[in-house]
Amino acid sequence: SSFRLEAGIADATALSRIIAVPSMRAGIQMTLLLLLGTGVAGTGLSPITRVVELLQGLSKQIDEEAKKEEDLYNAFVCWGKSILSQKAETNVAANARIAELTTYVRDLYAGRIELTTERMDLEKEIETLKGDLEVAKEIRDKEAGEFDDAEAEMSKAIAALTQAIEVLESATEDHADGVLMSLKSSLAETAEVRAREAATLNLAVTLGQKMLDAGDAVFLQRVLLGEVPNPDWKKLNRKATFKMSYKARSFKIQAVLEKMLETFDSSLKDARAKDTKAKELYGSLKSAKGDELSAAEEALEKMVKENGARALSRDEANAEIGDLTKQVTDDTKYMGEVKSALETKKAEWKDRKSLREGELAAISKAIAILHSDDA
Repeated sequence: SSFRLEAGIADATALSRIIAVPSMRAGIQMTLLLLLGTGVAGTGLSPITRVVELLQGLSKQIDEEAKKEEDLYNAFVCWGKSILSQKAETNVAANARIAELTTYVRDLYAGRIELTTERMDLEKEIETLKGDLEVAKEIRDKEAGEFDDAEAEMSKAIAALTQAIEVLESATEDHADGVLMSLKSSLAETAEVRAREAATLNLAVTLGQKMLDAGDAVFLQRVLLGEVPNPDWKKLNRKATFKMSYKARSFKIQAVLEKMLETFDSSLKDARAKDTKAKELYGSLKSAKGDELSAAEEALEKMVKENGARALSRDEANAEIGDLTKQVTDDTKYMGEVKSALETKKAEWKDRKSLREGELAAISKAIAILHSDDA
């Protein structure tokens, strides 16, 4: 009994030295004190042995907890670095997109980018309309030229036939050849007028030759001009029609010429009516095409569709710029918070690691004390 008391006192002295070790956690110190009380009061294993086993268990537990805490810390650091990397990449992409959109908006304002085919379509339409107007004018000019020529020819023919009929009527009354020569007193005396009158009657002769038989044509020439270019009278007189009396032949020729005059008059009226209608059609076409051309040119100047598309695209681009700018701002702020959290966790981990190392060192020292000769 005396021996056990002395051993208990020795154990108590050793445990007291362990409890006094710096860096020993309060919980461990309290446990040792309880064991100390148990060892002094009871029987069984030596308190020192039991304390050594406890300290070894605590050391192992501290190692396990340290490993778990290290894993959690490393996971947090990995997450933080991943977030910073991702946000940095998205910010670079967002800033590049902002720069791209900013340039795009400036180009839209400057008109360097067109979003629709409106300009191309209108320019093509204007070119087509101008081409249509040019073609229509060329056709109309050609028609007008042809009409002017035809009108001049028909007017000359009408004048020639009218004068020829008048001459024939006079010649029939006088029963004479070469009435043109005998009617000089009724014509203007100037050479120019006489030449014009002669040309008119020559034209009448030419027209008559197309419609009359040979004998009547020669008769007409003799009556109007008094000129017969070496006719074969024997051959001409074979026809009974040429043997008709002077008046009968003259009346017959006048009828033919009057029929021709009527035809020319009718043709001239038809030609003038046709030309009038052609003028009206050209005028209507020119007016309609001109209105279309004016509308197209005005539309090209205003570019309503293109400007509307540009405005919509600018609004969308500016909205996207605003969203991206906010995203960069928010992400930059969040990156700052993550960096701050990493620094805080790093400092906490450093302190925690130092504390763990101190605890392990204290336990190791305590175990060493218990295994010493003094214990």
